Parts: sequence; C-alpha cells; structure tokens
Amino acid sequence: MKFSTGDCPTKVREKFESFGQEDIFRFWETLSGSEKDHLINQLISIDLGECSRALDDIARPMNANGQISPPSGVIKRDQSGADMADYNQLGEELLSQGKVAAFTVAGGQGSRLGHDGPKGTFACGPITENTLFQHFAESLIFYSKKFSISPLWLVMTSPSNHSQTCEYFKKSNFFGLPKNRVKIFSQGTLPVFNEKGKFILESKFKIATSPNGHGGSLQALEVSGCLELMKEEGVDFLSYFQVDNPLVYCLDPTFIGLHASQNADMSSKAVSKENAEEKVGIFIEESERLRVLEYSDLPNNLINAKDKNGFLKFDLGNIAIHMFSRDFIEKLTRALPQSKRLPYHAAHKKVPYLDEKGRLRAPNQPNGIKAEMFVFDALPLAQNNQILKVSRSEEFAPIKNAFGADSIKSSIKLQLARSQVWQGAVGGTRLKGDVEISPLYAPTQAYFIEEYTRGTSFNLKKTNKGTLWRPTP
Repeated sequence: MKFSTGDCPTKVREKFESFGQEDIFRFWETLSGSEKDHLINQLISIDLGECSRALDDIARPMNANGQISPPSGVIKRDQSGADMADYNQLGEELLSQGKVAAFTVAGGQGSRLGHDGPKGTFACGPITENTLFQHFAESLIFYSKKFSISPLWLVMTSPSNHSQTCEYFKKSNFFGLPKNRVKIFSQGTLPVFNEKGKFILESKFKIATSPNGHGGSLQALEVSGCLELMKEEGVDFLSYFQVDNPLVYCLDPTFIGLHASQNADMSSKAVSKENAEEKVGIFIEESERLRVLEYSDLPNNLINAKDKNGFLKFDLGNIAIHMFSRDFIEKLTRALPQSKRLPYHAAHKKVPYLDEKGRLRAPNQPNGIKAEMFVFDALPLAQNNQILKVSRSEEFAPIKNAFGADSIKSSIKLQLARSQVWQGAVGGTRLKGDVEISPLYAPTQAYFIEEYTRGTSFNLKKTNKGTLWRPTP
C-alpha cells in the first residue's frame, strides 16, 4: 500500500498519537516516498491493543503471591508399575493413528554460538556433525517408518531467521521427509519500548521490533493456520520442544500416553536441579495451581530451602518440553478474553536507537524493553496438569552458549555418554571410543533396546572422530 504522496494518513497518525507515540513521526517531513510507505505499512501492522496489554503486564511484578509448595503427584519415568506400560501403549496407539504432531520452537539465531545462521542449522552431532534440524528430522523419520504414518512437524521461526530456515529446509530437500508434512511459520512481534513506554526507532522510518517470546508460539499456531490444519487432520496433541536440545525425545510415547490418559490440557517434563544456583525455571504449586517461576523471581530463602531429608525443596527444573492438547490451545488463542491470556514479561536489553537529531546510538546500558510471553505461563490456566520427571543425562543437553555450561562441548559430552548407557542397557559389549547412535536407528533408549533385542541390523561406520551406529541401508 503506497502513501508516498501527500501527508501521513490522518487516521493512522491520530491513532498512534492518541496512544502517546507522537515521536515516531518526528522525521516524517524528511522521508522519501518509499520510506513513508514503509513506516505507515509497519504502523498498520501493529496491534495497539496488544501493545497496551504488554505495557500493563510488564508494569506489574510477576512474583508469586500465594502459598508456595513443591508440586504434588509428580510421575517419575523410572518408576515401576503397570501404569507406565499402559501410558506407553496408549502413546504408541495415538502415534499410529496420527494424533500427535511435533512442534519445534526455532526462532533463535546462532550468534551466541559463533554461528552465522538460524540456531537449528548449527551442527550438533558428535560424529556426523548433523545439524539440529537434521537430527530432529531423522528422529521423525524413525517414527514414520515404525508407525507407517508421517507425523506433522511444525517449526516456528522468527522474522530474523524465517527466510533462512525455509531456504535451508528446501536446500536439504526436507531431509527426506514429505514436504507437505513440514509446516514452517514465523512468530509474531511487538515494538520495543523505552523505559517511558515509547516505541524505539531504529531508523527514521522503522520502529524497532522483537519476537513476542516462546509463549507467542501458541498464538502463532492459530495465526498460521496450523491449529486448523491439526483439526482437519484429527491431530489432538502437540509435542512441544525447543530447538537447542539434541537429547529431546521429539515424540515420547510414555509422555504422550500419560498426558492423554489424564485428560490433561498441558503436561511438562522436569529434571532435578544440579544445585540451588542453577539458572532454570522452577515448578511450584501456588494456591493449588501449577506454575513455573523463573529463578530470578524466587527469594534466596526459597532457592536454598531444604526438605526434611536435606535435599532441595524446590528442585524441579523446567526443561521446556511440554505436551499440549489442541483444544486447550484453541481455548487460549480464541476463547479467552485478552485479560486472561498469557502475560507479558519485560526483557531489558541494549537496543540501538535514533536520538532526537536522527543519529543512530549504541547504548552502553539496557535502554529497551522487549515484551515476551512465556509458554509455561499457560500452566495455571490448564486443567489436570501432569509432570513427568526424567533423567537430565538422558533427555537434556542444551546448546545455548559458546563455552562452558550448556555449550556444544558439554552437549557433545552428554550425547556420547548417553550412547554408552544405551549400549550397556542391552547387555552387549560397549564399543570403544566415541559412538553416536543415529536417531534413524532409535531416537529413545526404549526404542534402542527394542530394535537391538529384535535383531534390527545396524552398520558401524568408523571415522576419525569415532563410530556412527546407524541402521543398515
């Protein structure tokens, strides 16, 4: 839509000035026709109602207010009993019926890892150097073959990496998956605010924006049409995970079955915290509702609190792996009033900005507020929540940092250690040296034991980095 001739459309200008954003027009008279078009079209795309809700939310503290206690009724994966076998059987039945889709949240860039591109294109395989996207794709190929049905794979990007991600999948020929089973879509954005609630200009004709957080993934499912697609295909459940964890079980029958059997709206996986200072969100119960508190929102007396046995009282760490029922997501995105949807949190960041004279400035201190929703804030709105406690060495090896904890080095170490555990679980002789077990052979320990026990043939490819355990072609 072109507005380059004449003045700024009156209704647009009045709308934003009445919202206190008159400063975004201060360079209007100096703009070229195409620059005016760009600014106005951006303004038309901004939802001021959502901006108002975000500003209201970030002005309120998010600390817990009610009676806090550790979650009750936590299920442990390694606990014995017929229930676990029943959960697994139900999960496999749902997978064979095409009732479950995989959902990867992949909006991040790999800049913190020294990688030029989307984080999903970062190499994570110890031997293969396969990327995160390929690693997950091969896991889904396993399920496609096992259950004779190709599960839907939903991949959420951000505006900064969407085109690169789409191009990568096309160039990789979708890793052998049917193209129509992979749906890639971008999450929403909001303007970046300064401390006074004003939009920050990154140029004379462009407002700085940022993705609306992983909580925005639920709304993005609705806007992209993926929720409707799930309904059309009879997909009732969604397996949510973030792109940076190569140990994740993309589709976990036991977790799926637990969630479905309890008619849960939302279920979560958790691990024991390594120590009190570990910077992960913590599962708690507050006024009988399950929720996650960020580590920064817990006072020291609760962070270090011990139970009667001397263990951490609040030790259930959130690892961003969830199961959702489709009808619950529909409720959150369609039926609930704005006031009851996921709240926004403030992320204070250093954001380049234009000063009053139109000069681009790089601040030394955080000057911008990025409003973000967290997906775990859906927990208090959900019914029949379930928590499955799993082993972190089995299912959690995130790649977030270039060095130190949660780096590629630490993740590879954990991946290799897990492969040794899997080999030991089948009673065979462990291979010497580093071994990477391809998800094409088995994406979970239970399936590795099953495939090995039934005699599924495999090929051992030796390289200078180690050995790749993969299915025989």
